[in-house]
Amino acid sequence: MAAKRIIKFVYNNFYVPLFNVFFYLKIAKKFSVDSKSLPLTSDHRKLYFIIHSLVLRRLKRFPNLINPEGFNDKIQWLKLFDQSEIQVTCSDKVLAKEFFSERVGSHHIIKTLQVAKSYKEIDFSSLPDRFVMKTNHDSGTVVVVKDKALLNHFKAKLQLVIALRTNFGYVVGEWAYTRVKRRILIEEFIDSDAGISDYKFYVVEGKVKFCHYIFDREHNAKGQIISKKGEVTGLSLHKKFDGSFHEFVVPESWQDMVKLAEELGRDFRCVRVDLYSERGKNYVGELTFWPQAGCYKGRDEKEIGSFLDFDMSKFKKSVW
Repeated sequence: MAAKRIIKFVYNNFYVPLFNVFFYLKIAKKFSVDSKSLPLTSDHRKLYFIIHSLVLRRLKRFPNLINPEGFNDKIQWLKLFDQSEIQVTCSDKVLAKEFFSERVGSHHIIKTLQVAKSYKEIDFSSLPDRFVMKTNHDSGTVVVVKDKALLNHFKAKLQLVIALRTNFGYVVGEWAYTRVKRRILIEEFIDSDAGISDYKFYVVEGKVKFCHYIFDREHNAKGQIISKKGEVTGLSLHKKFDGSFHEFVVPESWQDMVKLAEELGRDFRCVRVDLYSERGKNYVGELTFWPQAGCYKGRDEKEIGSFLDFDMSKFKKSVW
């Protein structure tokens, strides 16, 4: 036991700090080298270090920003050199609805029931029996309420409060989320016995390049890469979806979804437009500028990166 404590003490107090200093110096050197080919400034430095630490942790390497080819490296490039204030608005699930409504109409937007700054502000008495609660600045914090009378308020409040106190996006370089004014969004519950289909359209320079179709979420989520024409490509972007290829039936509303995605993404160099289809009706979910924080491990990550053929000759000024 004494030996283990000594090893743990040495590891925490000597090895880890030295390891961190070593890679800090490596990143600093890379920043200096990259600055000779890229318009990096002091405004980029913090985000540059966050991005490189992230990719090192997740993918065991540094990103290539000078000549990015794979999907992941191109996403890191976008974080640094394609920043705009509208991305902050569109990363806010509350404010984004105004943007969506102006572009494609309110009939494609899931109805908002309430917006609250804290859990205690929620007026549960005015809510229907079924609804959905989520925070507006992060991904994954969702409380689905199918029977208001059975809602576990302690568990729901804990989940939402923790999310509201989390500076989501910071440690992975998704800078826009850190600028969002945090609130609780309560939406209408969309009922579907068959489950809601999730279509994630990748739009580059205003044109759909492919769709990441996610289905069977309630059991064992599966995913496929679908071409703009509705054909199964056989490519894999997410490692957990490797081999989950099934026959894809092109929905009747497919062309309408393509048009929706291109209209919502027309002002952006590259964005993922998340749409949902339920009983023939299409809903806008959200816009995602840096999917999976640019750390996908699918076997075809590099090949899929070729679809992100946006113009990299123009660089936007940092607004973070």
